[in-house]
Amino acid sequence: MAVATNKTRKTRKKKTDQALEEALRADFEQTLAQALEKVAPSESECAEKTGTGFAARLRAVEADALRARLRLQYQPWLVASAVVSLALIGQAAALMVGPWACAAGTGALIAGTLALVRSRTQGWWREAGEWLRAHPLRMALVGAAAWCWVAASLLTGFGAAHALATSGLAAFLSLSAHWWRIHRIGYPAEKAPALASAVAQAEDAHHIETAWNENLAAQGKPLNGTSLADYEPTRHGHQWTVVLRPGGGGLAELRAKQTAISTAIDVDEPMITLERHPSGRPTRAVLRVTLNSPVTDGVSVTHDEHGPVVAGKPLWDASTGDITLGPYADGFGVKTWKVYRPNSLYGGYIFGDTGSGKSELLNLIALGLLASGNTAFWYLDGQEGASSPLVGANADWDCSESPAKARQALEAACAVMKMRQMQNKAAQAKGFTPTKDRAGLVLIIDESHLVLTDYVRDKKDPGFGGMTNAALAELIGRTGRKVGVAIIAASQDTTLKAFGNSGPLRSSLLRGNGIVMYSTNRISAGILPNFSANPATLPDNGGHAYSLETTDASGAKHSRAATFRAAYQEDFGPDLARYPVRTLEEDSATVIDMYQSDAYRRRHEITAEAKADAVADQIAAFKRGDIAIDEFLFGDGPDPEARPAAPSAAAALDVPTLKVVPSLADLLATPVEDDEDLVDTSGLTPVQRAVYEAVRDGITRTSDIPTTIGRSRRGVYNARDVLVERGLLVETDRGVLGLAPTTTAARAA
Repeated sequence: MAVATNKTRKTRKKKTDQALEEALRADFEQTLAQALEKVAPSESECAEKTGTGFAARLRAVEADALRARLRLQYQPWLVASAVVSLALIGQAAALMVGPWACAAGTGALIAGTLALVRSRTQGWWREAGEWLRAHPLRMALVGAAAWCWVAASLLTGFGAAHALATSGLAAFLSLSAHWWRIHRIGYPAEKAPALASAVAQAEDAHHIETAWNENLAAQGKPLNGTSLADYEPTRHGHQWTVVLRPGGGGLAELRAKQTAISTAIDVDEPMITLERHPSGRPTRAVLRVTLNSPVTDGVSVTHDEHGPVVAGKPLWDASTGDITLGPYADGFGVKTWKVYRPNSLYGGYIFGDTGSGKSELLNLIALGLLASGNTAFWYLDGQEGASSPLVGANADWDCSESPAKARQALEAACAVMKMRQMQNKAAQAKGFTPTKDRAGLVLIIDESHLVLTDYVRDKKDPGFGGMTNAALAELIGRTGRKVGVAIIAASQDTTLKAFGNSGPLRSSLLRGNGIVMYSTNRISAGILPNFSANPATLPDNGGHAYSLETTDASGAKHSRAATFRAAYQEDFGPDLARYPVRTLEEDSATVIDMYQSDAYRRRHEITAEAKADAVADQIAAFKRGDIAIDEFLFGDGPDPEARPAAPSAAAALDVPTLKVVPSLADLLATPVEDDEDLVDTSGLTPVQRAVYEAVRDGITRTSDIPTTIGRSRRGVYNARDVLVERGLLVETDRGVLGLAPTTTAARAA
């Protein structure tokens, strides 16, 4: 009995294995067929101009036949045969009308035929037409040679056949040599490598699907209940629709498990893209796996008649108000930097380690701002101009040589905001739109953690002088969008220190543009909102980056959750120099000069050589002992009174006296119209931030959040209580959470 039972079990197991094997084979064959469809021309492609059915297939075979490949090589022979045939016909006609009449008729016929061939731009003789049009003498030479040979045959008859053949052959070879040299024999396209590639792609897709089912979707696995469907081979890899588990965490849960997905299917994280499904259904998502990324070998800046081009698109796109940075790694679209939107000017933030390509990206953005023709930018560098010298050299105002200069630029920008705010009120304008007479102003702050500090110029000053650097930057970030003033900050840090310990400043910058480049500091990158990837997995050869998903004033998404690579060239200098530097309009320049003793008007009086001389004098003074070590290391720059120097050099780093502007209180007290969009989540623990982001992404039931974010139930409930207490979340129903009204949340934060 036991033996029979064992045999029955083995038989059932064998049948089950066979059924599983057949199912896997059928699935693989289906995937292979889909891939082969991309290689073999479809019926519509074959029959586009030539019909369908057997005739179309026959013509497709004929396209690779030897006769078709030699078409251009035997065309001169056809011409020679036509000339010989014309001579034979002329011999017969000469018996009736005479040789010279026939010669005249053949001349007209040859000229008409050549003119007809020369006019062909498509069809069988289009190459001959192009050859005749390429040089004006070719038609005359060919026609004259053919007519002379035909006329000679009419006059001499067949009595001098040897001389006719010899001269005709020599003329034929000499005239055809150039044709044959530029029209080589064509060879059939090699389909074997394409077929092998399609088979390899199908096998890889089958491997990924199997790995997903076994390592992710099976019972007890991280994405239990999910499946892959609607496979499509893409130009650079694979694409599936991920069918998510109803009642699960949706796309937020999928992205939280990206590391698990990477190890499960054995593909690097930057080569995996997870995005919203075009249908908008929350139980569907798009998975793309990139095999041969178009950015692997770098992205160069090319040029056309209109200016710099990146990935086939203009660097500056006036129709959208964007700067093109580079293509996404999966080959779908390009990453852009949002500059202008209706009534608004946007800034942003760039994070990355040394060597990640951060400075080259700033060069590219500066080039885009110059190419726009309607944007002025100032340069502030925490390393006193050493980070991106090209940006400073092409800025409208280079304020990078000292902390005092950077401070001067921040106050000057706030003065410009005051002037433009008054202009908007006078014109009843809702925001800022750049024009040829009124340019946008962008402050590029490199190494922002060294610039946006708590430094105060004059504590007794009731205006800008009594504010810290960070407070001035926050004022620009919160109110500058609608008056055409913005900040682009870059740093190796994402903590609040990089934003002057200002949560609202960080929120306002990331609302515009957010880019994360290569960094080994995953903890610092994890602080950024809407970002959970590991920047250490990016290639460290420069330019690779993640783009944070940002929204504009209309709520439209601006970026894809995919890696991209910024365009690069060895020297941005020539391109930067080809565009004139945009300056501010007269009213803004006037308010700066009245506030800072003609500082804007005199900004270019001190040459780069004079600045270098001033620094050299300071070093010499330090060596002589005229400058104390503390002043040399931490001071604001050379002191003209403490060292001898030429007047021009001494003035190089001298900051003009800052005057008091009458009544700036109305600007400082202006309501911040963007406050309702700035929710500061700084100070939250990782669990609290994860709970807040899960609710924001649509996971509203408290009981669903622990499995979505992978945290304990107790930790999630404790975090919920803190978030409700801080006014970031509200309990809309029993066990159901929602985002608090943003104005309340912002005040609570």
